[in-house]
Amino acid sequence: MIFAGIDPGSGSYAVAFTDELGRVVAYREFPTSLVEKDAFRIVGEIARRKPALVALPSGHGLPLLRTRELGEKEVFLLSLAEPGRGPLREFLYASRVLQGITLPSVKELESVPEERKRNVIDMGTADKVASAFFYRTMFESFVLVEAGTKFVSLILVLKGKVVDGIGGTSFPGSAGDLDGEIAYLLSRFSRLTKLALYSGGNYGRALEVAEMISHYYSEKYGVPVIISGRRKWEVNFGLKLDFRFKEASVGASLIASAVSGWAHRELVDMLKSSGTALDYVEVEGWEEVLSWIRTRFGT
Repeated sequence: MIFAGIDPGSGSYAVAFTDELGRVVAYREFPTSLVEKDAFRIVGEIARRKPALVALPSGHGLPLLRTRELGEKEVFLLSLAEPGRGPLREFLYASRVLQGITLPSVKELESVPEERKRNVIDMGTADKVASAFFYRTMFESFVLVEAGTKFVSLILVLKGKVVDGIGGTSFPGSAGDLDGEIAYLLSRFSRLTKLALYSGGNYGRALEVAEMISHYYSEKYGVPVIISGRRKWEVNFGLKLDFRFKEASVGASLIASAVSGWAHRELVDMLKSSGTALDYVEVEGWEEVLSWIRTRFGT
């Protein structure tokens, strides 16, 4: 029996296939630019291996929805981008021919205390949860720092459960860690777009901040700091294990296996989740955002 998982990276989409024993049996990467242009081709290549279940690329996450449940509103909640083209959207629409499930992001995990979720959306996207699941098969407690192509993120796992996370757009590696006055001026005299959030970052500074936070958690809880991601060998702290694949893709495939009752099914409680990434936001004006969503997509 074969399972598949996808890591939707900034530079490439990685697809991993594992068997019912959790062994990697195949692995491929596709340029992200190709995903947007020809998602059906990539989905077709996945379908040819006839996976029993596919863990879909899930962006900001939704708790284990099946492909048949993915409508326009669900795709919006996963991407949090205005309707239009984009690699994640194109892949999700094409993937309706697969037996697939969405994955939760850190924000939706019920193991994360509610007070840590307030007024934040990106606590770590669904692929970061997949990376944490991958390392959970080896460690019970750890700090995971993901050094991706463009973003740095951090997840804290204690006694097998994710309890905290800081997403890539909250670190200085992107412009997402914006000074409030910059955000105000951009929204007043220009447009605060996704492109603006992903530009102008300071990757080195992001790693410095990640090192400070990870060392704090490591010393407080006596747990190792693990570095994952495409650029992990550029990081001068933490434990780095050498794999010939992107950890998040294999982690996603192992989640598909666990949910189906096969390899690592004993870890599936780690994924208990509910709600959406838009919950627990209480800033002034947020009701207008929710009103637009209700008007655009219905309740």
